[in-house]
Amino acid sequence: MGFGAFASAAAAGLLSFFSPCVLPLLPVYVGILTTDAGESMSLGKRVANTVAFVLGISFVFVMLGLGAASFGAVTSNPYVNIALGLLIFVFGLYLAGVLRIPFLMRERRANMTNIKVKGVASAFVLGLAFSFGWTPCVGPILGSILALAADQGNVAAGGALLLTYSLGMCIPFVVITLASDFALRHLRKLNKYTPVIQKIGGALIAVMGLWMILNQVTGLVNANKAARVQSAQDDAALVADAQGTAKAGDADVSDVSTAWKNVVLTDLDGNKVRLSDYKGEPVYFEFWGSWCTSCVQDLGQLTKVYKEHEKKGDVKVVSVVVPGFYGERSPEDFVKWAKENDVQIPVLMDTNGSLSNYIGVSGFPTSVFITKEGDLHKVRVGAIDVKTLESLISEIAE
Repeated sequence: MGFGAFASAAAAGLLSFFSPCVLPLLPVYVGILTTDAGESMSLGKRVANTVAFVLGISFVFVMLGLGAASFGAVTSNPYVNIALGLLIFVFGLYLAGVLRIPFLMRERRANMTNIKVKGVASAFVLGLAFSFGWTPCVGPILGSILALAADQGNVAAGGALLLTYSLGMCIPFVVITLASDFALRHLRKLNKYTPVIQKIGGALIAVMGLWMILNQVTGLVNANKAARVQSAQDDAALVADAQGTAKAGDADVSDVSTAWKNVVLTDLDGNKVRLSDYKGEPVYFEFWGSWCTSCVQDLGQLTKVYKEHEKKGDVKVVSVVVPGFYGERSPEDFVKWAKENDVQIPVLMDTNGSLSNYIGVSGFPTSVFITKEGDLHKVRVGAIDVKTLESLISEIAE
């Protein structure tokens, strides 16, 4: 759970404090917490009562958060989370005044005139009563945070989120109660701005709901893409099995067209390269894919081979991926992935799939060996251990 979720919860708490049914009755609460039998309390007692009051409010909200997060943990599902995001979005539009939802517009207010606080225990109970009594009033805002807590699917995270919400709502109570006369005098001036504050807050909550929806939709798309990638990998393995090349073995190169030499490839910096450009030096390259688990696992080995022969200067070692084919990422996404994963071996992208088509790639990885004359020496499908690979490279290096 990132900083944005906590910031949203704190802002929602502050927005609840400034809601039209809480702010106007603030003088009543302040009066209850700061007077005793018609006389002002000492600062120490005022602080104790205020802290107890805040703890009472926080206790209920944290319990609600734990419950919501437990619900999320049990029903953890991207579609449920999308529904929660939609709920937050609707609540936001309601608070912003864009939607009218009649049952949310009903308002019930408690009679506070006969309540007396005679110690911290009474103040704590008053906090409990406040949180229960005003929950319907701040329902759309609180409901948004509860939905966000459920989205976390983690009880501790849900509790922390609602604690942050309660602090956002309670800290202004603390400040105003401790400086009651001065604060209340200036706070009354804000009454005329509460509709504007609510509209802005509602818009922000709606944006938060949209973010939740888009985040879950993106996750579903990525999961679907990963499933397609795995399917493509399985299909490639089946093709290799059907041709008897699932295990490391040499493919027939006698009928391979020489057109492969002039296929235009692109490196990760956007430069155009043809394999014929390397004529005069032996070349070894491997077809691989970021989706291919064994290929990625062997990338360290391949990088080591590349660095050793780069140092010797005897054989050009590169690698080839086929973006958009065999379940591979798009060119742009692959470049980003390669940078994020610190791929150090030179990578050429066969963006049209022409080179893999001419070579007749039937499985991943596929190793290709080219002589210094620029002729195709050998094509081997499947993983190759380092000792065997070095032996095959020596054939074209001599």
